[in-house]
Amino acid sequence: MVEIYLQGLQKKHLWKEIYENAVTDRENASMLFTDAYTQMQSGTAEHISLGSTMSKYLERMNKSNDQILKLAELLAKEEESQNTVSPDDIFNEIGG
Repeated sequence: MVEIYLQGLQKKHLWKEIYENAVTDRENASMLFTDAYTQMQSGTAEHISLGSTMSKYLERMNKSNDQILKLAELLAKEEESQNTVSPDDIFNEIGG
């Protein structure tokens, strides 16, 4: 029982770390994107040189969002599996 509890704590710690890393990645990419966008306002040359970089920042933010959504799905599945009662459990409760 203690082992299951510790595994649950490890899983929650890992999920928290994944979430925090994704949020940090998104925030960092957003700051870099904003900085590049500001620099790009100077003229066409900056737009040409920064366009592909800005695209990569947007991709990083999107990937971070996808990671957070995937984590939310995993958490929902975990919660659902913990709240599911098996027929065997019901039979054992009735029988004994």
